[in-house]
Amino acid sequence: MAKRRLKQGDLVTSILRIFADEFERSDAKSIHEITLPIEKVKSLLHEGQRISYRSGHWIHTQLKRYEEELGFRLFRKEKNGSGGNDFSLTLYDDLRTFTQKRHLYISGKIKIANGLVDIIHNHLAGSVMRRELKVLLGAGSSIYHTADAIAVFFKDSGYRMRVFTHNIGVIERLTAPDVDNSKIELFTPSGRIDPITYCIVTANPEFYTNVDFDFIVQGTSVVNNGRLYVESDSEIALKGEILHRCRGHHILILTKHECRDEPLDNQSYGSITDYDSIIVPRFHMQGSGKKNYEAGFDRYRNMLHPMILNWNYEILSTAG
Repeated sequence: MAKRRLKQGDLVTSILRIFADEFERSDAKSIHEITLPIEKVKSLLHEGQRISYRSGHWIHTQLKRYEEELGFRLFRKEKNGSGGNDFSLTLYDDLRTFTQKRHLYISGKIKIANGLVDIIHNHLAGSVMRRELKVLLGAGSSIYHTADAIAVFFKDSGYRMRVFTHNIGVIERLTAPDVDNSKIELFTPSGRIDPITYCIVTANPEFYTNVDFDFIVQGTSVVNNGRLYVESDSEIALKGEILHRCRGHHILILTKHECRDEPLDNQSYGSITDYDSIIVPRFHMQGSGKKNYEAGFDRYRNMLHPMILNWNYEILSTAG
């Protein structure tokens, strides 16, 4: 029997993916410049999900209820013309918290997550013996999507994994009812909870530095002149400790939107060349000209070496 309507959360995710896809097809400099008439949203939902919505206002009501339930804004409603029931949706301008950022540029984040899972799968498949994997998942909203992909992969695999993390989004995802906890064990440090970054700020880096990891996965907020920055001063020290002291294959995941012309005001905790591998999404542009973030990332390609080129993602090495 065909679905008649998407669940509230699935509807929000589907519309945010529409925004991301429309942005990649456009000449817009920012995803916040994208305006979607509600009739186009309905048409694209039918095209992608095979579900027909008669009322645009019903869709908007579901979006508002989702925002009210979680306590943050994602969308703005704009009336078209001088009257009537026709309106458009844009993304809310001020998306600062982890929970809001988790929904931003979602297409690219899912592509990165699939790239990480493929690295893990290839690593396990190439091992002489099937063994338990130890992975550190750092802070940030992009990392949440890697945890989601890991949960799906390990549910149907014959492998086991130990995940070490201070990312509360990862903790929530990997303790969800659909996760096979016989295959994924979760370890967290003690510390203060930062509600903005949505992570446990620990003063005990030895929780991580005493472990031999297979993979250490981190994101970042800003890349400028090859240096890495995050907004939270409390996160800088731990991020640097993990990058420079933890043992394992270090992976940096980027949506490319982190590449900026200006650094943040606080200190840098490292460089892109401090990592062993970098995973970025691949976008198949239909608009004219190269996006700012693509041009920004291309500045660093002479420092990197291509390893894997997939339709949806690219894995690069910093080794010479």
